[in-house]
Amino acid sequence: MMADIILLGRSGQVATAVAALAATTGRNIRQLARPAFDLSNPDSIAPALEPVLAAAAPGSVLVNATAYTDVNRAEAEPDLAHTLNALAPGILAENCRQAGMPLIHLSTDYVYDGTKGAPYVETDACNPLSVYGRTKLAGDEAVMRSGARHVILRTSAVYSATGKNFVRTMLELGRRQDHVRVVADQSTNPTAAANIATAILEIADRLAMGTPDGGVFHFCGDTSVSWADFATEIFGIAEGLGERAVQVGRIAAKEFASPAARPAFSVLDCGAIADRFGISQPDHGEALARAITLILAGGTTGDATKAC
Repeated sequence: MMADIILLGRSGQVATAVAALAATTGRNIRQLARPAFDLSNPDSIAPALEPVLAAAAPGSVLVNATAYTDVNRAEAEPDLAHTLNALAPGILAENCRQAGMPLIHLSTDYVYDGTKGAPYVETDACNPLSVYGRTKLAGDEAVMRSGARHVILRTSAVYSATGKNFVRTMLELGRRQDHVRVVADQSTNPTAAANIATAILEIADRLAMGTPDGGVFHFCGDTSVSWADFATEIFGIAEGLGERAVQVGRIAAKEFASPAARPAFSVLDCGAIADRFGISQPDHGEALARAITLILAGGTTGDATKAC
């Protein structure tokens, strides 16, 4: 059974990937996004969402692919980050509970502080270091408290051929300079938005069939790397596709001026999602090469920002 999808978000990396994949499978999908649907205005969420949920076909699943994701800017805009990342998911979950509809909610590895020294499992204690991480954790907790049937999917270092992400930033920097300095003492699991979309739709189909129970699950690429190693991979693949060579200078996080603190080792263990849903971690190298090929074929890499 293919679940009908009500998708919150339109231009974000994961929302874009979910919509594209849903279209190829022929499933029904309805996207809700600004200006008609504005999560920054909490009072407007329930009135806008209730008729959509009431009209949805049996077996529909709500997917929340929206969030305040600018980690550094969140330090200066904590109220807005809290509204989008904490208040809004709680309201969405409460409406899903009332409608009897499952909810898939995206979360982040930044709910952990990175001090464990080993991959995090879902039962590990959370201790976010940034406004972004704290607001995302608050959203997770609101969803869990709601009583809605839910899956919270924590992922990491999301990238795609569209939007603002580390891969596109590195490629843009590499077109302007032959040496880039990148943090080498923070590690994560890069994850392609396309792979997240695949996992979301597989989970949605299972939820639509009534089984299994939900909860918190990790999903990410199968390789953990430092940001510097990730950048080196990116430039190596790009060079093989005709881009010029770029050298990566390895620096410590303390040398990189960043308003938000980031975990040193936010690597995720994905055993639980494999056990419950049969979803394996995607191949990191394949996904990265595919995204870079698409980016370079598009002829643009977007606006560059500082490396994470």
